[in-house]
Amino acid sequence: MFSKRKNAVLFFLVFSLFPSLSFAVSYEEAYELEKLSPVFAIPLYEEVVRSSGTGDFKKTASSRLYFLYEKFNKYLPAIQYQTRAGSLKNKKGEWSSLVKTLSDGLGVTPFSLLAVINSCSKETPVWEPPEPTVHPETGELIQPTPPDPYRVLSKKENHSLIRLCYSLKMKQRDFEGWDNVFFYLFSKDVLTRDEALPLWVGSSIQSGKGTPYKRVFLSGRFKELSNESKSDLLFLYAKFLRHNGKFESSTRYFLTSSTYASSKRGKWETAKNLLIMDRKKEACTMIGDSFNAGDESEILMKKICQSGNWDWIQTYLPALKILMRENPDPVFAYALEGGGREAIDLFLKQVGSKTSDKDDDSEEDSESADILNKLIPPENRNKFPFWDARDKEADLVVPDRAKYLCKIIRRPFFGTPSIQPQFCKEVSPGSLETLLSIVAEEEEEASFAFADPAYLPLSVKWIWKNGESESNAEPALPKILGPSSEPGPWNLEYIVYRKVLNRAYAEIRIKDKYFVVSVKPSYVVWSKN
Repeated sequence: MFSKRKNAVLFFLVFSLFPSLSFAVSYEEAYELEKLSPVFAIPLYEEVVRSSGTGDFKKTASSRLYFLYEKFNKYLPAIQYQTRAGSLKNKKGEWSSLVKTLSDGLGVTPFSLLAVINSCSKETPVWEPPEPTVHPETGELIQPTPPDPYRVLSKKENHSLIRLCYSLKMKQRDFEGWDNVFFYLFSKDVLTRDEALPLWVGSSIQSGKGTPYKRVFLSGRFKELSNESKSDLLFLYAKFLRHNGKFESSTRYFLTSSTYASSKRGKWETAKNLLIMDRKKEACTMIGDSFNAGDESEILMKKICQSGNWDWIQTYLPALKILMRENPDPVFAYALEGGGREAIDLFLKQVGSKTSDKDDDSEEDSESADILNKLIPPENRNKFPFWDARDKEADLVVPDRAKYLCKIIRRPFFGTPSIQPQFCKEVSPGSLETLLSIVAEEEEEASFAFADPAYLPLSVKWIWKNGESESNAEPALPKILGPSSEPGPWNLEYIVYRKVLNRAYAEIRIKDKYFVVSVKPSYVVWSKN
């Protein structure tokens, strides 16, 4: 797995590089915005360089652009700039500070770093090894050497560069080239399955190849996933749900991803979802410490939370329009439209993803059996993904004074729900399936909470029966979190029903750990205490 140090360097590369789109701006606009917020001047200077042809404006914009790249540690565009300018080394033959900083951070040589940047920035055809040749003097067989990036990425010492290549391929939209590299590295055992599965899922979300939900679902069935890979898979599933307009579900999976690893990342993405859902107050309480300092969406989010008015936004609009086209983000959409349905529509239009996440528990029509068996051998699969507990029985322990099950229209995360009597129905003890049938609604997704006769929310508990260490009756692996690794009692946040999956979900918490667990309703029984 990648070290925390290398992951910190790679985060910007993996999740924020996308192809740019043209937008006419002037040098003066870029210069004025640089005085207010230098990082937002970068996309404007880039447009000036692309559209100005030749002349002083282009030369001056290029100079400012390189200075800002270096200032905000935007390594890849800065190194690509240096490559074009022929300034990777100084007059003494020493590597530039940017090349040295990035190569040291990734633990690789500058030569390997530049080889990957150069080769992964171009289309990568599949490499089919030719027949070995015979040495004319010794008669020994000489095995063919693959070209870059295959050659350089195959070396153990360059392992951290794989994600760098991935980000470049996604930026160039060379999805077929990435598949060629990915399957070559996997076939040579350069990538472990634990490392490969998040990359397999991530490329499907960006390329549209394969079925993202299926890839998440199938990857989650791999028994030996580390906490880091579990976090990555749930994070990617949350992004997939967000791209399809399912912001409530997306938020839950961002929070769940932060339980396994990368806590700050999950909380920041949760805050973005809350913001575009017009829940600014909640969003601003979620952001906490900086996760990716220098990231435009994070800087903008803090400014939105700190500002009492929108007078400042006009100056930022040209940059935001470019950023929104290059890398659609809920914060950019919110700032451009001022929130509301218009912000959501803009975001969904820009991401352009409308794919069903209906799960029928089968593997048909998702990937060929040959690929699946290589990535996830049958002997290494759980029956269900690690977040599911559908075949595990549980008790829902509810106080005696419980009288209603209420649909929550607008709910806070980790806060007391506001219950409205018109959305409550009187219920009696029974299975979760019976309860949900009483309150069934036509809408696609709904959240429910228990209430007393005064319509006040109640604290309820969730206890797994039999006390198995994992939801699928599989032995627990050391240091691997799971939604049923402890029998409980867990604090139940909400019961969620998603019509598209015909499935109930329990939001459960113990201390600072949060899970959303797919359950089989008939196996969950309400027991009054």
